[in-house]
Amino acid sequence: MRGVLEDLRYAAGVLRRAPALTVVAVLTLALGIAATTTVFSWIDGMVLHPFRGARDDGQLAVLESVRASGIQDPNVSYADCRDFQDSLRSISGLAFNQQAPASVGDGEKAYSAWFETVSGNYFDVLGVRPVLGRTFARDEYGDQARAFTAVISYRLWQGYFQGDASILGRTVRINRQRVTLVGVAPPEFHGDFPGVALDGWVAVPLAGERGRDARHFKVIVRLKPGVGVSEANAEAATVAARLARAFPQTNEGIGARIVPVWKAQSGLSGVLASPLAILGAACGLVLLIACANVANLLLARSAARRTEFAIRAALGAGPARLSRQLVSESLLLAALATLAGLPLALWCQNVLAYVVPPTGLPLHFDVHPSARVFLFAAVVCLASAVISGLPPAFQSVRHSIVDGLKEAGRGDTQSAHSRRISALFVAAQVGLALATLVTLGLFLRSLYGLRNTPAGFDHRNVTVCRLFLVTNSYTPSEEQQFSRRLRERLLAAPGVTGAAYSDSIPLGFGLGKWTGVRVEGYTPKPGESLDVHRASVSPGYFDLMRVPLLAGRDFRPEDDENAPAVVIVNESFARRFFDGRDPVRRRLQIYGRRFTIVGMVKDSKYLSLSEAPQPYFYTSFDQVHGGSGEGGVALYARTAGDARGFVPVLRREMSAIDPDSAGLTAMPLSDYISAAWFGPRLASLLLGVLGAISLLLAGVGLYGVMACAVSQRTREIGIRIALGADRGGVLRMVMKRGLMLALSGIAAGLVLALAAAPELAPLLYRVSPVDPVSIAGAALFLIVVAVLASLIPALRATRVDPMVALRQE
Repeated sequence: MRGVLEDLRYAAGVLRRAPALTVVAVLTLALGIAATTTVFSWIDGMVLHPFRGARDDGQLAVLESVRASGIQDPNVSYADCRDFQDSLRSISGLAFNQQAPASVGDGEKAYSAWFETVSGNYFDVLGVRPVLGRTFARDEYGDQARAFTAVISYRLWQGYFQGDASILGRTVRINRQRVTLVGVAPPEFHGDFPGVALDGWVAVPLAGERGRDARHFKVIVRLKPGVGVSEANAEAATVAARLARAFPQTNEGIGARIVPVWKAQSGLSGVLASPLAILGAACGLVLLIACANVANLLLARSAARRTEFAIRAALGAGPARLSRQLVSESLLLAALATLAGLPLALWCQNVLAYVVPPTGLPLHFDVHPSARVFLFAAVVCLASAVISGLPPAFQSVRHSIVDGLKEAGRGDTQSAHSRRISALFVAAQVGLALATLVTLGLFLRSLYGLRNTPAGFDHRNVTVCRLFLVTNSYTPSEEQQFSRRLRERLLAAPGVTGAAYSDSIPLGFGLGKWTGVRVEGYTPKPGESLDVHRASVSPGYFDLMRVPLLAGRDFRPEDDENAPAVVIVNESFARRFFDGRDPVRRRLQIYGRRFTIVGMVKDSKYLSLSEAPQPYFYTSFDQVHGGSGEGGVALYARTAGDARGFVPVLRREMSAIDPDSAGLTAMPLSDYISAAWFGPRLASLLLGVLGAISLLLAGVGLYGVMACAVSQRTREIGIRIALGADRGGVLRMVMKRGLMLALSGIAAGLVLALAAAPELAPLLYRVSPVDPVSIAGAALFLIVVAVLASLIPALRATRVDPMVALRQE
């Protein structure tokens, strides 16, 4: 231990005597360490361990329904939850929940919030203990529930209730229901929906939710100690198959799976997992570039210290002792870089909050550093020290004592072997930078393709508002009446050229609504799924969204619950079920009722811009509406000018209908649908930063090697010029070496980019992972950087004075 301390003390002196090298090396490594640690903290806090405040969250997983049709609907019914809880031997607990908007309080003092209705064992399964009060008692939930009770978030307690400790036992109105507050969650706990800060949790009676086809709940399970996700997943599939046999009417074709949180179909963890994985790989490349850069600096420095090493070896220091000294110096550099990079990483942790598109949800990206993040930083520090320190150490100890003493006084000239290693490191930097830039180019082209893909509707000058009518405790019929009256008032408002409403918004973060259909005259193939996505819309919806009506008619105000049931389908629906023939006046069965097709509209994008054309149908909102739930009612208004100034008009008209009207979120539809390209946009934005860093480091590395080569070849260049060499020829000689290094690195980087192509292909839209434009653009960019990095040393070489150079011998 004493020897290690002596090495570190000596290393500190060496670095202090070379301040320029120390500063450059520390800043170079700090950039790589900061970038890598930042992305790891995102992956750790948002993907791998999103449940802050939960006990041993590595044992938590998600139970989801899986449909043979491929339609994504992960929710589980209460009856199925009970069966899974009783049958699964691999879990120690199962909790279920459902998000819902909430209005806390009455009148003008009401506070718009987001709550979850949860099973009574919710906090026990998550392992969350309240900071004030308690969680739910056995007689407050499930079959024995007598009243509504709630645990509120620390944020709501400190904000709306001003930290009043006497709120326990107090009764407040939530969605106009009397609810007793029994506890306050810890400040670090924000719920089980990654990226969203919930305000409270209510345990409610489950009357009316017992049907096996009433699949409304998301389910979290806690695995028993020693049980893996794959084992629990296999058991869940077995139980689901048994339920399908026992209850074929409701469970046929419905399986189940247990997956880690980041693989869940709902939540931002799944959305962020792929982009963050790509960013993590890119950060690894940037860190390797930084390490190669520092290794080159230390190689150049070791050339000037060969005499020192020879003298120390002559005095008895062995190769291992000298290597330990050099590795100690690189370890000290890496430690200083980590201390410089960690504050930058911590500062960048919450950058995600600024790039996520508006969703109407209380987004929360407060990623806090954990012990795992600091441990990761320590590992990166050690890895950086080894990668950047070992090559100079091996190079320095391979020289004999006699050779080292003979070279005393010859300055810092590198050996041929050392120059080859430096060239190899520069080529590696260029190759890694090329791989990073190619990935950036692919995502930029994919993003461009997404943003220029026609959505099939016109979102310009349209405001979309989500009206959370459930907070008013409206019945479905009352929601229909409120929406109709609000549309009529808005159509009379100045500047409003169109208004409509529906039960969903296209191209958001949601998974969409769907139902099974039976088409009269169509015989399904064996095993064919008849599940089709759908929406309920008002009259005027297609006109407002400018979705062309191709046949038949639009919905009319008289298409209400008292009129014959009607439906409008899209082109793909007609192609699949009617071989492209006119579908008007054809009939189908939905919800056990007979509907008549009255119109056909052009296809558009519904869930994703990258989706293939799919069957879709629309019902009349005024005729078929089962309640808005957590999604709310979507109100659209097209205005003559900028849509952003419409919100005050909407609030005024809502208050005129109901002074205690629901909370709402409003935004231009163009902003809302930006969620459709959130993943590629996030990857492109952050890859752009990493690409700039990799270009900078590769350019600096190439410049350093070329400047060092010119400096060490000053005598040779002077002799060449003295013997009549053309200065233009000297310029070409130096530039040629720089370009050859860059081209060799580009060739190696191309191999790396091609090897990564299969991993990138699923994340790209209408762009090949071996896209020649992206590869050629990245290569051209690096050649330009190589020319600029080589030009300054080359010009310096042309100004060498032969007499001065020869005197240096």
